[in-house]
Amino acid sequence: MNAARILILVAAGVAAIAAAYFVYRSSSGSQPQAVVEQREVAPTVRVLSARNDLVTGSRVAASDLYWQAWPEEAVSPAHIVESRNADAAETYAGAIVRADIAQGEPISPNRLIATGDASFMSAMLGPGMRAVAVPISAETGAGGFILPNDRVDVIVTFEAEAEGNSRRRFFVAETVVENARVLAIDQAIGGEDEDAVVGSTATLELAPDQARAVALAVARGDISLMLRSLSDGAGGPRLAALPQRRDEPSEREVRDFEDDTIQVYRYGQGRQVALQGD
Repeated sequence: MNAARILILVAAGVAAIAAAYFVYRSSSGSQPQAVVEQREVAPTVRVLSARNDLVTGSRVAASDLYWQAWPEEAVSPAHIVESRNADAAETYAGAIVRADIAQGEPISPNRLIATGDASFMSAMLGPGMRAVAVPISAETGAGGFILPNDRVDVIVTFEAEAEGNSRRRFFVAETVVENARVLAIDQAIGGEDEDAVVGSTATLELAPDQARAVALAVARGDISLMLRSLSDGAGGPRLAALPQRRDEPSEREVRDFEDDTIQVYRYGQGRQVALQGD
């Protein structure tokens, strides 16, 4: 092989290599580049929301509320925003739900009844129940140790007069309603951690027929509330089985009230006390 042919072969090889290089460069440059889409993140604010489903009439606990990120453009003026009211969760703890609130739904003040609002008492009542106020004192209200949500028996004490020529007088104490729930003492609506309240009015939750019986008892005599044990408060209020009405006092009552006197027992010792005249 002469030198001319060798040069031609070398030149052809170099040309082939150059052609292959240019083809590779052109093919790699034509591949599409990956495009990264950058989405604009909408600004958010934290609004007070329901952690659980809240049903009408239920009491809200602080654990039922939490702060949730919410799109700023979707925030309603009725929503409670953390930047404007950071302690709202504590403020609305203990409120009553006016209308159902779904889990994750932002809280609006018009969906809750805060303690002290005019509608708070009606929201506390169970379906078909009534709130009835009765007069009490420290002596007739278990020494002032009755608290809201306690259970009590309602007792009426009145003076009766036996029929006949003797016209002897005697006192009667009757239980009107048993196991009634105390809604409030005066205007104090509290819970188990509240201090004892010595008030002049107790508000009870009663059924309509029980409310009428208690109203009649208030007009008839003096009302006393008998505090029940926490372990004895199951079930709702019930009318007591009143004793059969008597036209004559018992032999013991005749003896105690004869000559317008009564037998008073103090520390186990009895003594006669004269009654005041009419």
